[in-house]
Amino acid sequence: MLEVTDRAGLARTVQWTFEGSRVMLPNILFYSSTLHPAPPYAESTLVRQEGGLHALIDGKTAFIMPEGINPPLSYQRGESSWEDASGAIIVRGSPSDLRSRPEEVFVLSNAFEFWRDARGFVDAIVSLRRAVGYNRLIYAPGIMDPSNLALLIYMGVDLLDSSLLIYQGSRGRVLLPEGSFGADEASWLVSSPEEAVGHNLDAAWKELQLIRHMIKIGRLRELVETRAHATPWGVAALRILDREHYQHQEAHTSLVGPAFYANTKQALFRPDVWRFRRRVMERWAPAPHKKILLLLPCSAKKPYYTSKSHRMFEEVLLSVPNSCVVQELIITSPLGAVPRELELFYPAAQYDIPVTGDWDCEERGMVQELVAHAAGLGFSTIINHLGIESEFVSEVVEAIPTAVGSATSRASLDRLRDELKRACSEIDKVPRAIDRVETLRSIARYQFGKDAGILLDDATVTGRYPYLKVMSGKVQLAMLTPERGMLSLTLDGAEKLRDHGLGWVKMGDFNLSGSLFAVGVQGADPGLRPGDEAVLLRNGEVEGVGVAVMSGAEMEDSRRGEAVRVRHKRRRK
Repeated sequence: MLEVTDRAGLARTVQWTFEGSRVMLPNILFYSSTLHPAPPYAESTLVRQEGGLHALIDGKTAFIMPEGINPPLSYQRGESSWEDASGAIIVRGSPSDLRSRPEEVFVLSNAFEFWRDARGFVDAIVSLRRAVGYNRLIYAPGIMDPSNLALLIYMGVDLLDSSLLIYQGSRGRVLLPEGSFGADEASWLVSSPEEAVGHNLDAAWKELQLIRHMIKIGRLRELVETRAHATPWGVAALRILDREHYQHQEAHTSLVGPAFYANTKQALFRPDVWRFRRRVMERWAPAPHKKILLLLPCSAKKPYYTSKSHRMFEEVLLSVPNSCVVQELIITSPLGAVPRELELFYPAAQYDIPVTGDWDCEERGMVQELVAHAAGLGFSTIINHLGIESEFVSEVVEAIPTAVGSATSRASLDRLRDELKRACSEIDKVPRAIDRVETLRSIARYQFGKDAGILLDDATVTGRYPYLKVMSGKVQLAMLTPERGMLSLTLDGAEKLRDHGLGWVKMGDFNLSGSLFAVGVQGADPGLRPGDEAVLLRNGEVEGVGVAVMSGAEMEDSRRGEAVRVRHKRRRK
């Protein structure tokens, strides 16, 4: 029985229970023999006993693999093949759907054969996860060392073993998360080659503890980007996973998360970052009265509105009559361009980057794509108040430059004010109340989909930014807060958005006493992501609304764990 406790995309920590025993995953199966006994901290072991290799947890056999699993079975890339073991399935190649199988463990038997074939391994692990579903365990034998452990777990592997650690240590190789060294080169770590095996086991175990912690706090991706650079295989595997299997990753990537550093080139292709750029292109559109596009630089402090520079920009806008017709667009890496009304959304309010003033080709390209897209949405005037970014932004749009050196210099702010006054005076005046409604409508479309603007029909907006309420008369429909950065719905809001982009979860015919757990889910919107707003349907009627803890696919695949953290539920007599 599996129960996921923490998630980081495809990686997760799992409480695996069988026959009264329990172990936390991801985990390492430590080979145990007379020559190389398992270390005292081992939580699970592999032991040769009658019938083959026994995976032991708390002294109990979790599953048995035939002797042929070590060394790995034949390399059959692209072919479908599997066979029974005791309590596990041995898989080779690209398997067909295996969800009907009763076993919980699926062994990618030829994992070691992919040691020099990053593409082959990524394709194999992606196809295996799709075939077995989310509620099964994947074991990849013979391929793990401290430098790739984080990446393997990030890709969805739950179980690994110590065979490569022992083999390399026996050859006098010392393994670290940063790479491998000869024992004679690592005298500060081991005094003799004989100590290499013990060091390798310790290094992998320590790395596993760090990985579990990073999963818990939602920052595994940062660790993976750092560790992947230890080997060419790691860099290649992460690039292939990101660029060729975005949909596979995104389906399990949360819409909320902690602050993080985008310190590497590969951060441009994090699934949460790439999703933000894609959704801006696909879902975002300015309010109809927004006729002036103002391009602004980003700030180190997030959300932008809390920074000193953006408070200066706000003061300029407030001093300009009819400034409601101005659409602000913040230019930044790795997100490309952030419309002002989306600044509270993850990851726009959470990322931090090293600032050097240098933009590489891919960063320039993503900014240009988003700016060109925005410029084509019906603006009559574009004002460019950027710094060094002006050089490449001006290649795709014609804009009025206003920055003189620093964007926050007095001369720059005065020029910006003058240009805004001139441009705004040429457009019909828009009441601020209408602007607030249309701003929240734009947020609803981005969050739920293009049809979700219906939430603001016949509605008003009250409160002071960033704490805003969507009201229909005296009835609250939703609320925007900086804590979540998203619209949180009431039952009335969920009813209004039902069938208009709001993710649904069909529950059984029972009364809710708290959260909805996976065992009570009868079906779920495949578009639901962790962190999404979710409406609970009971016999076709709205029963509650809350935040999805699992993706829609995981809800349908699981029988344990919290599926939706319920905020409001229907009161029944």
